[in-house]
Amino acid sequence: MKRALMLMVMVGISGLAAAQNPKLTIFAGYSYGNTNYAPGPRSNLHGWEASVEGFRFRPWLTLVADGSANYGWNSFPISCVTVPVCTPAIPNVRAKEYTLLGGPQISIHRGNLRPFVHVLGGATRVNLATPGFFDSSTKWTVAGGGGVDYKWRGPFSIRVQADYLRTNLFNLTQNMLRASTGLVLRF
Repeated sequence: MKRALMLMVMVGISGLAAAQNPKLTIFAGYSYGNTNYAPGPRSNLHGWEASVEGFRFRPWLTLVADGSANYGWNSFPISCVTVPVCTPAIPNVRAKEYTLLGGPQISIHRGNLRPFVHVLGGATRVNLATPGFFDSSTKWTVAGGGGVDYKWRGPFSIRVQADYLRTNLFNLTQNMLRASTGLVLRF
């Protein structure tokens, strides 16, 4: 009898804990990226980031899908492949970077704050273009980072987030730092 009562209390408490967590969380906002596509100066990229938290394994453990696009200019060496006599150029090229990631996220609620950390994996595609030159590369990406949501009004929160992304585009290693901020909507 005591075990049955204890089991009912535990199930009831876990139901209350789950009821405090939203079923779906959507984030959208501004993203700043700083990366190196080739040896030389780093690129400052600006764009957007969006993520969706959906499936909950536990009240503090969710599955996250994250997508971003960042745009900017980068100095990129162009080799002399087809020209017999030339000097390699390092023009400014337009960089467009698209990233799609997914993985687990751990978060806790502390009053109006909800700090979180995540480890994500996926792919990054970069297109580099300048007059007379175009190149692209798609490679696997791993990322780790975290941030904090501040409960603002009703279902809305404000998020500040930072991530480290590592990939090997153009057969070179890139170490990207990404910072994002924006609005979170919880259902």
